[in-house]
Amino acid sequence: MQRLFTAFALAALSAQACACPDLEALVKRYGISFSGFLEPIPAVAHPALSKDGAIVRLKVRYPDFVSDGFRHTVVYDTGTGKAWILRTGGFVGVREWYGPVDVGGAKLEQCGSEPEPAPVPEFRPKPPRKT
Repeated sequence: MQRLFTAFALAALSAQACACPDLEALVKRYGISFSGFLEPIPAVAHPALSKDGAIVRLKVRYPDFVSDGFRHTVVYDTGTGKAWILRTGGFVGVREWYGPVDVGGAKLEQCGSEPEPAPVPEFRPKPPRKT
């Protein structure tokens, strides 16, 4: 049932125009959709990024009618040629890293990187003032 649902999701995704064919090929290869992955991708604590390569962030687009599914961002390190998947959202709100994934010779740096979103400041109450 999940594969049928994911196949439907992929069909809906392919109906949308993708500005980057290399990203679209990566999404299809691993079956990345708002419901998860079709191909297993190892979970990691965080990506191992190089210090000398540029980082390219590419958001995987989903249909507008999906509001509570996962969101995925491909993080590609041009220095190592490796990519990781950042999964966020879902019913309970996750932030999980997966990868590295094989980009298969894709030129993801030509897809146009998206800026890193600003971090949400953490609220820390001030300690009571001593008088």
